[in-house]
Amino acid sequence: MNSFSGDAMDVAELVRTVVLEVLERIDGQTPRLCVRVLADRDEALVRRIAPLVFPFFGENTDILFTGEDNGGRSPQKYLLPELSCSDMADLASGRASSPLMEEILGLLLHGTEVEVLDFAYRHYADSAPGALYELYAAYEQKLAAYGLREFRPKAPETARRRESLITAALVEQAGAEGIRTLVVPTSANVTPLAAEAAEALHMNILKQL
Repeated sequence: MNSFSGDAMDVAELVRTVVLEVLERIDGQTPRLCVRVLADRDEALVRRIAPLVFPFFGENTDILFTGEDNGGRSPQKYLLPELSCSDMADLASGRASSPLMEEILGLLLHGTEVEVLDFAYRHYADSAPGALYELYAAYEQKLAAYGLREFRPKAPETARRRESLITAALVEQAGAEGIRTLVVPTSANVTPLAAEAAEALHMNILKQL
């Protein structure tokens, strides 16, 4: 009886050890997340993009460029560094005049969102005739409806405010910016409506010196 019990314990321990080893191997082979940049590799571009994507997915995220193998992974984001005026007009009309724009149009047709870091037309805000500038602004709105929109950096989840009176409007503004913890002075007066707004937004109001 005792021998059988000991054998059973040995087998259970062996099974446990094998399971742990398998789990460790599986964990070690978990693929890293990746982001696809719709451009040729450029180290200056890597330095620009890395601080934008790491807050979303962590510093182990692979930043891949055109032609680079993703290893079967699905990119977490597709990023276009800049959209020219002519390409913008073409895409807004459902046309693609280059292989890159064909790739972008294909992504949009498959329901995949593409985010743009820079719209070239905005550089002409001080010189372009109003009607022409408004035309491109309308293109931007149309493209956003297609799924091609401006990249929005991840907002910090904690923000500090120095106001002595914390109102509901202030809390709601912080919530719209993605803030989850609002640090205020210890002497600040938090209005009842502000406290209700914070609760509704699942926001923590923390008093500190």
